[in-house]
Amino acid sequence: MYLNFFSQEIEHEANLITVEELARHLEDSSELLLLDVRTKEEYEEGHLPGARNMDFLSEDFLLQVEQLPKDQAIYIYCRSGNRSAKAADLMRKAGFRQLYDMEGGYLKWEEEKHKKQP
Repeated sequence: MYLNFFSQEIEHEANLITVEELARHLEDSSELLLLDVRTKEEYEEGHLPGARNMDFLSEDFLLQVEQLPKDQAIYIYCRSGNRSAKAADLMRKAGFRQLYDMEGGYLKWEEEKHKKQP
């Protein structure tokens, strides 16, 4: 964390990864723990392959997350990156250490996917 007289910069609670990096991880491993923290409705409209949905806005989010293994890498995403950053903060405080947050969220994933189509 960096601190000066005029502002305070807060360290991100997860390792930020790009859409391309996450896509490579998805190709390399079928055992990847991928967490979509959007609402159920958002998830049902489209999500990354193999993603589990745990709504960050639900009252029992932390209870759901506590069921996940704390010693395994967890890849998190939301719509644009805001909720996943907040989820990572909560999860870090709950004892999770290997957190990876996809920059730009599902919107960026879809944007990159459309760029690759002819």
